[in-house]
Amino acid sequence: MLHIIITEHKILVHGNDEIYALPQVEHIKPIEHLLLSMAKTDEYMVYRIADPVPENFPGSLKLINLRQALNYFDDDLLKVIVYYQQLNAYYDTHKFCGTCGSKTQRQEKNKFLICPKCNHEVYPHIAPSIIVRIHKGDEILMARGIHFAPNVWGLIAGFVEIGETLENAVRREVKEEVGIEIENIRYWGSQPWPFPGNSIMVGFTADYKSGEIVIDPVEIEQAGFYNRQNHPGRPSTSYSIANRMLSEYLNQPI
Repeated sequence: MLHIIITEHKILVHGNDEIYALPQVEHIKPIEHLLLSMAKTDEYMVYRIADPVPENFPGSLKLINLRQALNYFDDDLLKVIVYYQQLNAYYDTHKFCGTCGSKTQRQEKNKFLICPKCNHEVYPHIAPSIIVRIHKGDEILMARGIHFAPNVWGLIAGFVEIGETLENAVRREVKEEVGIEIENIRYWGSQPWPFPGNSIMVGFTADYKSGEIVIDPVEIEQAGFYNRQNHPGRPSTSYSIANRMLSEYLNQPI
Protein backbone atom coordinates (compact mmCIF):
# COMPACT_ATOMS: atom_id res chain seq x y z
CA MET A 1 0.00 0.00 0.00
CA LEU A 2 1.44 3.35 -1.06
CA HIS A 3 0.84 6.57 0.84
CA ILE A 4 0.05 9.94 -0.74
CA ILE A 5 0.88 12.53 1.92
CA ILE A 6 0.39 16.15 0.98
CA THR A 7 0.48 19.64 2.32
CA GLU A 8 0.18 23.01 0.59
CA HIS A 9 1.73 22.55 -2.90
CA LYS A 10 4.06 19.84 -1.61
CA ILE A 11 4.13 16.06 -1.34
CA LEU A 12 6.05 13.81 1.04
CA VAL A 13 8.40 11.34 -0.64
CA HIS A 14 11.25 9.09 0.36
CA GLY A 15 14.56 8.65 -1.43
CA ASN A 16 17.34 10.99 -2.53
CA ASP A 17 17.78 13.84 -4.99
CA GLU A 18 17.97 11.42 -7.93
CA ILE A 19 15.20 8.91 -7.14
CA TYR A 20 12.01 9.69 -5.23
CA ALA A 21 9.05 7.39 -4.54
CA LEU A 22 5.88 7.47 -2.49
CA PRO A 23 6.49 6.29 1.08
CA GLN A 24 5.27 2.91 2.27
CA VAL A 25 4.01 2.01 5.72
CA GLU A 26 7.46 1.35 7.21
CA HIS A 27 8.63 4.83 6.19
CA ILE A 28 5.81 6.74 7.86
CA LYS A 29 5.54 4.98 11.24
CA PRO A 30 7.57 7.73 13.01
CA ILE A 31 5.20 10.44 11.76
CA GLU A 32 1.80 8.74 12.03
CA HIS A 33 0.76 11.23 14.71
CA LEU A 34 1.14 14.08 12.18
CA LEU A 35 -1.18 12.59 9.55
CA LEU A 36 -4.86 13.35 8.98
CA SER A 37 -6.72 10.84 6.82
CA MET A 38 -8.31 12.17 3.61
CA ALA A 39 -9.21 9.05 1.65
CA LYS A 40 -8.50 5.37 1.11
CA THR A 41 -8.57 3.39 -2.15
CA ASP A 42 -7.47 -0.13 -3.07
CA GLU A 43 -4.03 1.24 -3.95
CA TYR A 44 -3.44 4.35 -1.81
CA MET A 45 -3.86 5.85 1.60
CA VAL A 46 -4.17 9.61 1.33
CA TYR A 47 -3.25 11.96 4.19
CA ARG A 48 -2.82 15.63 4.93
CA ILE A 49 -0.03 16.76 7.25
CA ALA A 50 -1.40 18.50 10.33
CA ASP A 51 -0.35 22.08 11.07
CA PRO A 52 2.26 23.16 11.92
CA VAL A 53 4.14 21.23 9.26
CA PRO A 54 7.63 20.19 10.48
CA GLU A 55 10.66 21.66 8.75
CA ASN A 56 12.43 18.29 8.72
CA PHE A 57 11.32 14.66 8.61
CA PRO A 58 13.08 11.51 9.85
CA GLY A 59 15.04 9.08 7.71
CA SER A 60 14.70 9.35 3.95
CA LEU A 61 11.45 11.33 4.07
CA LYS A 62 11.37 14.72 2.43
CA LEU A 63 8.79 17.28 1.29
CA ILE A 64 9.23 18.29 -2.34
CA ASN A 65 7.42 20.92 -4.38
CA LEU A 66 4.54 19.60 -6.46
CA ARG A 67 6.12 20.97 -9.65
CA GLN A 68 9.22 18.94 -8.84
CA ALA A 69 7.07 15.85 -8.27
CA LEU A 70 5.74 16.13 -11.84
CA ASN A 71 9.14 14.90 -13.03
CA TYR A 72 9.29 11.80 -10.83
CA PHE A 73 5.95 10.00 -11.22
CA ASP A 74 4.08 8.53 -14.17
CA ASP A 75 0.99 10.23 -15.58
CA ASP A 76 -1.52 7.84 -13.99
CA LEU A 77 -0.11 8.43 -10.51
CA LEU A 78 0.18 12.16 -11.14
CA LYS A 79 -3.53 12.34 -11.94
CA VAL A 80 -4.26 10.91 -8.48
CA ILE A 81 -1.75 13.21 -6.77
CA VAL A 82 -3.10 16.28 -8.56
CA TYR A 83 -6.68 15.39 -7.64
CA TYR A 84 -5.92 15.12 -3.93
CA GLN A 85 -3.67 18.17 -4.00
CA GLN A 86 -6.58 20.19 -5.40
CA LEU A 87 -8.95 18.65 -2.84
CA ASN A 88 -6.53 19.59 -0.07
CA ALA A 89 -6.34 23.17 -1.35
CA TYR A 90 -10.15 23.28 -1.29
CA TYR A 91 -10.23 22.12 2.34
CA ASP A 92 -7.61 24.69 3.32
CA THR A 93 -9.48 27.61 1.72
CA HIS A 94 -13.05 26.68 2.73
CA LYS A 95 -12.76 26.12 6.47
CA PHE A 96 -15.61 28.54 7.14
CA CYS A 97 -18.97 29.16 5.50
CA GLY A 98 -18.99 32.17 3.19
CA THR A 99 -22.67 32.79 4.00
CA CYS A 100 -22.82 32.77 7.80
CA GLY A 101 -19.20 32.31 8.89
CA SER A 102 -19.68 29.03 10.73
CA LYS A 103 -17.07 26.29 10.57
CA THR A 104 -17.68 23.86 7.71
CA GLN A 105 -17.57 20.08 7.94
CA ARG A 106 -17.29 17.14 5.56
CA GLN A 107 -20.55 15.75 4.20
CA GLU A 108 -21.20 12.09 4.86
CA LYS A 109 -22.34 11.42 1.29
CA ASN A 110 -19.26 12.80 -0.49
CA LYS A 111 -15.88 14.52 -0.04
CA PHE A 112 -17.30 18.04 -0.09
CA LEU A 113 -18.07 20.54 2.66
CA ILE A 114 -21.32 21.78 4.17
CA CYS A 115 -22.19 24.38 6.78
CA PRO A 116 -23.95 22.62 9.68
CA LYS A 117 -25.65 25.88 10.72
CA CYS A 118 -27.24 27.16 7.47
CA ASN A 119 -26.83 24.00 5.32
CA HIS A 120 -24.95 25.91 2.62
CA GLU A 121 -23.05 23.37 0.50
CA VAL A 122 -19.54 24.57 -0.32
CA TYR A 123 -18.05 23.05 -3.48
CA PRO A 124 -14.56 23.54 -4.95
CA HIS A 125 -14.18 26.66 -7.06
CA ILE A 126 -12.47 25.78 -10.33
CA ALA A 127 -10.49 28.59 -11.99
CA PRO A 128 -10.46 28.09 -15.77
CA SER A 129 -7.35 29.09 -17.69
CA ILE A 130 -6.46 28.88 -21.37
CA ILE A 131 -3.38 27.91 -23.33
CA VAL A 132 -2.98 28.34 -27.08
CA ARG A 133 -0.68 27.04 -29.83
CA ILE A 134 -0.55 29.74 -32.52
CA HIS A 135 0.38 28.71 -36.07
CA LYS A 136 1.97 30.94 -38.72
CA GLY A 137 2.67 28.83 -41.77
CA ASP A 138 4.87 25.96 -40.59
CA GLU A 139 5.90 27.84 -37.44
CA ILE A 140 4.32 28.16 -34.01
CA LEU A 141 4.64 30.89 -31.40
CA MET A 142 6.64 29.94 -28.32
CA ALA A 143 7.41 32.10 -25.31
CA ARG A 144 9.39 32.24 -22.07
CA GLY A 145 7.67 33.53 -18.96
CA ILE A 146 9.76 35.77 -16.74
CA HIS A 147 9.93 33.11 -14.00
CA PHE A 148 10.76 30.14 -16.25
CA ALA A 149 13.83 28.06 -15.51
CA PRO A 150 16.71 28.21 -18.04
CA ASN A 151 15.92 26.58 -21.42
CA VAL A 152 12.24 26.16 -20.54
CA TRP A 153 9.78 27.45 -23.15
CA GLY A 154 6.02 27.22 -23.42
CA LEU A 155 2.89 28.57 -25.08
CA ILE A 156 0.79 31.62 -24.34
CA ALA A 157 -1.53 30.98 -21.37
CA GLY A 158 -3.56 32.84 -18.78
CA PHE A 159 -6.65 32.86 -16.58
CA VAL A 160 -10.17 33.48 -17.83
CA GLU A 161 -11.71 36.68 -16.45
CA ILE A 162 -15.26 37.25 -15.22
CA GLY A 163 -17.72 37.62 -18.11
CA GLU A 164 -15.39 36.18 -20.76
CA THR A 165 -15.89 33.28 -23.09
CA LEU A 166 -12.93 30.93 -23.38
CA GLU A 167 -12.31 32.17 -26.93
CA ASN A 168 -12.32 35.80 -25.84
CA ALA A 169 -9.83 34.93 -23.12
CA VAL A 170 -7.55 33.39 -25.76
CA ARG A 171 -7.70 36.56 -27.90
CA ARG A 172 -7.14 38.86 -24.92
CA GLU A 173 -4.18 36.94 -23.46
CA VAL A 174 -2.45 36.75 -26.85
CA LYS A 175 -2.97 40.46 -27.46
CA GLU A 176 -1.81 41.42 -23.97
CA GLU A 177 1.25 39.17 -23.83
CA VAL A 178 2.62 39.33 -27.39
CA GLY A 179 0.59 42.04 -29.17
CA ILE A 180 -0.68 40.08 -32.18
CA GLU A 181 -4.14 39.26 -33.57
CA ILE A 182 -5.26 35.66 -34.12
CA GLU A 183 -8.12 33.86 -35.87
CA ASN A 184 -9.60 30.36 -36.35
CA ILE A 185 -9.55 29.49 -32.64
CA ARG A 186 -10.19 25.76 -32.16
CA TYR A 187 -10.56 23.62 -29.04
CA TRP A 188 -7.70 21.15 -28.49
CA GLY A 189 -8.16 19.53 -25.06
CA SER A 190 -7.97 20.18 -21.32
CA GLN A 191 -6.12 19.19 -18.17
CA PRO A 192 -6.59 19.70 -14.42
CA TRP A 193 -3.74 21.93 -13.28
CA PRO A 194 -2.88 22.39 -9.57
CA PHE A 195 -1.19 25.78 -9.91
CA PRO A 196 -2.17 27.80 -7.98
CA GLY A 197 -4.28 24.90 -6.75
CA ASN A 198 -7.68 24.91 -8.39
CA SER A 199 -7.30 25.42 -12.12
CA ILE A 200 -8.32 23.57 -15.26
CA MET A 201 -6.20 24.39 -18.31
CA VAL A 202 -8.19 24.49 -21.57
CA GLY A 203 -6.08 24.15 -24.71
CA PHE A 204 -6.72 25.75 -28.10
CA THR A 205 -4.99 26.14 -31.42
CA ALA A 206 -5.26 29.32 -33.50
CA ASP A 207 -3.82 30.94 -36.61
CA TYR A 208 -1.78 34.12 -36.77
CA LYS A 209 -3.80 36.97 -38.35
CA SER A 210 -1.80 40.21 -38.10
CA GLY A 211 0.58 42.37 -36.09
CA GLU A 212 4.16 42.36 -34.85
CA ILE A 213 5.26 40.64 -31.65
CA VAL A 214 5.47 43.14 -28.80
CA ILE A 215 5.98 41.34 -25.49
CA ASP A 216 4.54 42.36 -22.14
CA PRO A 217 7.72 42.55 -20.02
CA VAL A 218 5.74 41.97 -16.83
CA GLU A 219 4.76 38.49 -18.05
CA ILE A 220 7.03 37.51 -20.95
CA GLU A 221 10.82 37.47 -21.23
CA GLN A 222 11.08 36.34 -24.85
CA ALA A 223 8.73 35.19 -27.64
CA GLY A 224 8.89 34.34 -31.32
CA PHE A 225 7.76 32.04 -34.12
CA TYR A 226 9.80 28.84 -34.46
CA ASN A 227 9.63 25.77 -36.69
CA ARG A 228 10.35 22.12 -35.97
CA GLN A 229 14.04 22.48 -36.78
CA ASN A 230 14.79 25.46 -34.54
CA HIS A 231 12.31 25.30 -31.66
CA PRO A 232 14.07 26.80 -28.62
CA GLY A 233 13.07 24.47 -25.78
CA ARG A 234 10.38 22.47 -24.02
CA PRO A 235 7.97 23.01 -21.13
CA SER A 236 9.29 22.15 -17.68
CA THR A 237 7.42 18.84 -17.37
CA SER A 238 6.21 16.14 -19.76
CA TYR A 239 2.96 15.97 -17.75
CA SER A 240 1.75 19.40 -18.84
CA ILE A 241 -0.79 20.02 -21.60
CA ALA A 242 1.74 22.50 -23.05
CA ASN A 243 4.22 19.68 -23.60
CA ARG A 244 1.60 17.46 -25.23
CA MET A 245 0.51 20.27 -27.54
CA LEU A 246 4.12 20.93 -28.51
CA SER A 247 4.82 17.23 -29.04
CA GLU A 248 1.86 16.94 -31.37
CA TYR A 249 3.25 19.78 -33.50
CA LEU A 250 6.80 18.39 -33.51
CA ASN A 251 5.60 14.92 -34.54
CA GLN A 252 3.51 16.13 -37.48
CA PRO A 253 4.92 15.51 -40.98
CA ILE A 254 6.88 18.45 -42.37
